[in-house]
Amino acid sequence: MKSTHFTLVKPGSRTDAWLSRHFDSAQFSYQEIFGMFGPLLIDQFFIYLIGMLTTSMISSSSQESVSAVSLVSPLTYMIIALSNAVASGGTVVVAQYKGKGDQEKMRRAAGQVVFASFMVALATCTLLLVVSDSMVNWMFGTADAVIREKATAYTIGFGISLIPFSLYNGVFAVLRGVGDTKTCLRLTVIINLIHLFASMLFLNVMKLDILGTTLSYNIARLIGGGVAVYLLVTPRGRLTVPLRELVHIDWNYQKSIFQIGIPFAAEQIFFNGGSLIVQSYISGMSNAQIAANAITNSSFGLFYSAGLSVSTLTITIVGQCIGAGDIPLAKKYGTRMILLGSISCLASVLILGPLLPLILSLYSPHAETLTIIYQLIVIGAIPLPFVWALSNVTPSILRAAGDANFTSIFSLLTMWVIRVGLGYLAAVPLGLGIHGVWISMGLEWVVRAVVFSIRFCGNKWYCHKVI
Repeated sequence: MKSTHFTLVKPGSRTDAWLSRHFDSAQFSYQEIFGMFGPLLIDQFFIYLIGMLTTSMISSSSQESVSAVSLVSPLTYMIIALSNAVASGGTVVVAQYKGKGDQEKMRRAAGQVVFASFMVALATCTLLLVVSDSMVNWMFGTADAVIREKATAYTIGFGISLIPFSLYNGVFAVLRGVGDTKTCLRLTVIINLIHLFASMLFLNVMKLDILGTTLSYNIARLIGGGVAVYLLVTPRGRLTVPLRELVHIDWNYQKSIFQIGIPFAAEQIFFNGGSLIVQSYISGMSNAQIAANAITNSSFGLFYSAGLSVSTLTITIVGQCIGAGDIPLAKKYGTRMILLGSISCLASVLILGPLLPLILSLYSPHAETLTIIYQLIVIGAIPLPFVWALSNVTPSILRAAGDANFTSIFSLLTMWVIRVGLGYLAAVPLGLGIHGVWISMGLEWVVRAVVFSIRFCGNKWYCHKVI
């Protein structure tokens, strides 16, 4: 019997028949797949929308404030990516146990995912509190003193927020592994609405500038972390994980989690380290180019938020197929997820493109900055529907099967050779400025798309043991 998760399509219609033919299997119905995809899509879109709104509030405070957040954003992205890397390893392990049908080990693994996420965040937070000031001054010494001061304050506040963030991020990883994306969406809405209203209070009403931004982060994440842990351990929840599983270490499960997580974490550290180097030479550009890059990064996230949802869904779908031992089905769904990712990116460009004037008006950019923003968005939007999914969904297929080392090593190679090396060459010696950075990003997508597609067409990616 088909699931009732997805009810927008009329049973017996041509669309129903087409979706059944391409997405149904013994493991999933298309209703279940799109029932998971819908909340993930809204989740990602909501996160980027709230992020865009809060960035616009920071931008309205002053151009120095948005420039400060922009300079340290690769560092914050790197830290979030580090936490997400551990969480992704946990999602793979939980998904494979789910596919295997081992409920007891799935619960134990869930507890270990949250424990690992918390310990990584604790270590990272401690380090940030110690080195934030000297690090900002060393990396961005060419920026204005006011920008550096604000960047340091933002980094400290962000570091403190990592502790509660690690709790709900770990719980999210577990819930996505079992396919419970609706609970994730509800929690995302709660956290981000608190963040939005707190930002409005602290930034627009109380005029606290950077301090207001970090306060809103911490309040939202503290509430979110508490609610997430409750949802994981409560007897009324989906998993009912015993609390003791969250407060002790089990090396067998940690080994499986970090088998996926460590290569991905190393990739993210060096990947975002490369982004920091890119930011270091961007910091020497004009304030208009720095602000344009920050606003474009914030708003352009909406364009590929649907694609990121597919990438997250891919780990759950392919991971459960691998856990069930069904390699042909994993290949089938891998192909379908790439197609879904490409369609999602194309739809995003077509829908959001006409809305750009409205979206960008939220940031109140200067005229010179606005011109640069439009140019950067065009540079990013042209390759997005054609190569983004192959470049970013395909690695999720490989990681879901345990092929983490190849994926991470090649991602690092393209990052440092193309985005850092070629980006610097285009931006500085060739004089293309921030446009050169965005052109190199598109070229990196193309190279990743080609190589990861070749890997997926082979048979080495699924010859790994995770559980």
